[in-house]
Amino acid sequence: MTRRLDGGLRRRRNRRGGAIVELTPLIDITFQLLIFFLLTATFQDSSSLDVDLARAKNQQKTQDKKAVLISIAADGQLEIDSKLVDQREFEMRLCMQGEAGKTGVHIRADRETKHESLVFVMDVAKRCGFAKLGILHAN
Repeated sequence: MTRRLDGGLRRRRNRRGGAIVELTPLIDITFQLLIFFLLTATFQDSSSLDVDLARAKNQQKTQDKKAVLISIAADGQLEIDSKLVDQREFEMRLCMQGEAGKTGVHIRADRETKHESLVFVMDVAKRCGFAKLGILHAN
């Protein structure tokens, strides 16, 4: 005999008179909650470029969430917000970030980066209309 309880669970009686609770709806809800939390979780972005930052004695922290993070490797490879980009498409991608509401640029340059690469990034940022520019260093 199957009866419906207030919670929507079905209870059946076995031959000995004990109740059997259906667990399928509970498993479904648990699985949906697991999927929800996995999809909405924020994961830490890790850079694919290995950048050895220069050291500085001045310890000024910045918390600008609306800034584009640009990494420059020692060999001149460029990365925008942890996505490797070619130097030819760099300006287009950076300008798209500016149009998307980003207000500043933070540059992570390796200590062995050529001055030419740093000037190139700063020049493109200026052409794309970014007014705030910061260079990150290691603590």
